[in-house]
Amino acid sequence: MPSSLPSAPIAAPAPAAVRVDTQKVAEGVYYLTGGSHHSVAVEFKDYVVVIEAPQTDQRAVAVFDAVKKAIPAKPIKYVVNSHNHFDHLGGIRAAMAEGYTIVTHASNKAYYERIAVLPHTVSPDRLAKSPKKPAIEAVLDKRVFTDDTNTLELYRISTDHNDGMLVAYLPKAKILVEADMWNPPAANAPPAVAVSPVTVQLMEGVKKLNLDVQQIAGLHGRLATIQELRTAAGM
Repeated sequence: MPSSLPSAPIAAPAPAAVRVDTQKVAEGVYYLTGGSHHSVAVEFKDYVVVIEAPQTDQRAVAVFDAVKKAIPAKPIKYVVNSHNHFDHLGGIRAAMAEGYTIVTHASNKAYYERIAVLPHTVSPDRLAKSPKKPAIEAVLDKRVFTDDTNTLELYRISTDHNDGMLVAYLPKAKILVEADMWNPPAANAPPAVAVSPVTVQLMEGVKKLNLDVQQIAGLHGRLATIQELRTAAGM
């Protein structure tokens, strides 16, 4: 006879661990990859700046943990947000919960302040469990972090993709960090069929700012050369 007892519920599989690969690409500069969205950490004398807390709480916290492992003696103080698209600000509440100062374009400040107080009752995140008033620093066109060990320059480059886009430039390493304006493809990928106008706008912005860039650390894709960017922009 068939059993009248209810079957036991099937347990949901545990979420996969978030992978973060850490590559030192210059003195005091770390490229944090391992997924579709990347981050960069820049070490200063007394603190660390992280560029991008993407996707989710889980991804952002994994990035922060990887940074702390790579630079164990210095606290993360700032988290730079490239722009306000959901996949690039998805971990911003995790950064707020940690007490890090969020650095973003001025047009985002009021929006991020609203994000900070939104209720998360169905699935409380870190900020919901440990509420904090966020520290948000607004950037208009330029912001510079510098001391006797490193320099990090933030610039606004307005493009069709986002009007308040921030890029990061490391003058000592001659590295540009950018999101979404050009996603460096795999080295053996066939050339693009058409030139993206946003990639052209990125290259024009670099030229206008007179930045001596040698490498591009894409927040998607990979580490690439400035010549690859020129080729992608048809220049």
